[in-house]
Amino acid sequence: MTSTNEDIISSLYPPPPPYFKYFTDENLSKLETWKNKGQDDMQLDKTDLEQANEYEDNKPPGELKFLVPPKQPDSDHYRGFGNLWSFEDKLPGLKELGWTQLYKDDDELITSNTKIVELHKLMDSLLLNFLELIGVVSIDPQQFHYKIEDLKLILININHILNTYRPHQSRESLIMLLRKQIDMKRNEINEIDKTSEDIKAKILKLVDANYHDDQEDVKSEEDSAEDKESIKNSIIQRLLDQNV
Repeated sequence: MTSTNEDIISSLYPPPPPYFKYFTDENLSKLETWKNKGQDDMQLDKTDLEQANEYEDNKPPGELKFLVPPKQPDSDHYRGFGNLWSFEDKLPGLKELGWTQLYKDDDELITSNTKIVELHKLMDSLLLNFLELIGVVSIDPQQFHYKIEDLKLILININHILNTYRPHQSRESLIMLLRKQIDMKRNEINEIDKTSEDIKAKILKLVDANYHDDQEDVKSEEDSAEDKESIKNSIIQRLLDQNV
């Protein structure tokens, strides 16, 4: 029975756990009430750490215990969807994964130039083992699986070295994305500046046109004023002549 449960938990697509039916609104309300009651019942003479440990160890009764999230495992790994996962976000080494590492340096110490040299070596070994596989198949086909395993090991080492470039790839991808956004913002700013200059030119054009119209109006008003003054002077002169 235990073996069956482990197979279900570690399967790639496990079925929903049987306790999902306990996650109801009524049970959530009961759990909240239990939490509030538990906090009120804590002894005040204990330290905060002791109270927290006691509260974590004290589980709710009955089916309410399935609503409390489990603690983090004490080990460095946990199992999920049929695989082992590490709490530390880093690329696991080939030795940790149970494979033979064909190059000497560790992943944290290996340099980029060393990676290039090791990849060339592994590619040469891959071609050599492929030729040996052809020879083995032509002589004794039943022994082909040994060479297949060698080829598999070489390919896994090549793939692992390439995976060590993932942080560099992510960094370069982020840089490209930021540069693209900067270029887009610069183009938008240039378009805004261009539109602003066009609007300013149109406004200046309208102002100049209105200014010339106002000048012509002022000039015409001045001309009409001069005409009125000359007519007035001519009438006055005519009256003076008649009196004489």
